[in-house]
Parts: sequence; C-alpha cells; structure tokens
Amino acid sequence: MTTAADNIRERRPENAMHIHDISMQAATSARLYDHFAGGCEAYAIDRDLAARATAVAPWLSWSAHTAREYAHTAVSRILDDTDIRQFLDLGCGLPAADGRPLVELVSKTTQPGPGRSPQYRYVAVDHDPMVIAHVKCWAAETSGDAAVLLDITNANALLDTLQVFDGRPVAVLLHQVLEWIPDDKAVASLLAKIREWLPAGSALSIVHATADAQPEQTAQLVATLAAAGLGFRPRNREEIADLFDGFTHLAPGLSETHSWHSRRATLPKGYSSGYAGIAIKPADGPAGCSVDAL
Repeated sequence: MTTAADNIRERRPENAMHIHDISMQAATSARLYDHFAGGCEAYAIDRDLAARATAVAPWLSWSAHTAREYAHTAVSRILDDTDIRQFLDLGCGLPAADGRPLVELVSKTTQPGPGRSPQYRYVAVDHDPMVIAHVKCWAAETSGDAAVLLDITNANALLDTLQVFDGRPVAVLLHQVLEWIPDDKAVASLLAKIREWLPAGSALSIVHATADAQPEQTAQLVATLAAAGLGFRPRNREEIADLFDGFTHLAPGLSETHSWHSRRATLPKGYSSGYAGIAIKPADGPAGCSVDAL
C-alpha cells in the first residue's frame, strides 16, 4: 500500500534539480555552513570562501557549532515540553558531522512499542540536491521520515509537502536558513503562511543570523559572500521577533543563540551572532492546518 510519505519521497517538484546538478564550481550555503560546523562535505571552492569569510568574521565557526547545538536543544525541548511528534525541517542542511541528525533524535525519543507503527513524522526539506541525498540515507530507514527537494519559498510545492501531516500539532524548524533568503517580503510571506497553516499547539523554532553584535564585521561578511554569489541577509532582533507574530515564546524567549546552552557564561560577547527562539501557537489563534491557506 502506497502512503503519503512514500509519495513525498518519490515526488520531484517541477524544475527540481537532479543529483548530477551538484556544483563543484560554486560555493553553496549548505557546504559552507557544514564546513564552519566541522563537517567534511565542503569542496575546495567552499573552503576557500570559508577562509575569506572567517578573515572578516572570525566567530563563524563558533557560531555554526552553537547554532547546530541549539537545533538539538530545541528538538529535545519540544519533545520534552509538548505533545508534538511531527516535525517539518525547512532548509534542513547537511547532517551534523557528529552523526546526530535531527531525524535520529526524533525517532529514538518517540520509539513505538513492539508491533506498533511510529508515532512521529519527520519531513526534511531543502533546495540543495546534495543535502537531500544525505538526508534520504536516514529517511529511508523508517516509515515516519521523508526528504523533499524543493525551494521553501515555492508555496505550491510546499503545499504538497504539508499534506503528509495529519492535523496534529507540528513543529516547524527554521534553523540557519532564513538569512540565506535576502528578500524580506519572501521571508515575511513564507512565515505568515506557515503560522496560518499550523494548528493550535504547534511550535516554531528559528535560529537566525544578526548584525546586532558585530555590525561592521558582518557588513564585510555580507560583501564577501555576495562576491561569491551567495545572498546573505542578517536581520535585527525586532525583525526576527516579527517572524513569531502571534505565538507565545518558551523561556528564555528570543535570545542570543548561546543563551540556550549551559556554558553560555564563558562565551565571548557577540560570538553567537544570532538569535534563537521557540514559540507555540496559542489555542485562540486561527484554526490552521488547511493546505488551502498556502
């Protein structure tokens, strides 16, 4: 019997990239971030750009490690503090070098009893075929997982993906991805549609780069990445807060990323260069969960 998840695994959006489209001639945000976080998937062109970027923004490697640690903290917090067992990881990126993909954390935490089907669903979405090739290696292991190749700003394709969810609350993860979408209107539209679609009790977790702590160095970083063909748009705290509009934050609220970690007191000021937060859609919000909302 073919399931909705099976259809998602096999579906290719119109004009989607193929695996042979993976480029070694231009740096990509996924490989660049993976390199900063200690991964081994970067090519020479990515490592060269990373060296130039680090020269103007020396905190990048530390910031990437902090953001990646936050991702696991956020998923664990959602699993511990809520009844949410469905996850939509938008712009999921390459799996962590330490072998702890978020899908593994979710699946182990929600392990069903003997003879029972998985009680969770994890859907990873990314526009980079190299990322999806990696994620599929994990997603193929259980019926609760799926990996989808598409641009998250493509509302029509995203609508198809959302049909695998069953009406229960969903946790949407947007970790280190929105800064790679320079178009403010596209980001605002995407978040508005996500917030409207989500059923009450759902969670929204965001990690986003900012220039608040290091404005001059971050401006140099933006210019360096732009010269390599990569758009990068850090946003200030107020702009990031607007992405959670109408949702209620879990403690400690929208904070510097490193403030979610126990060793935060020893960190150099500004080194996270980003904000992170988890917020819940209140019961008195819009009903949500209608794919027509997109």
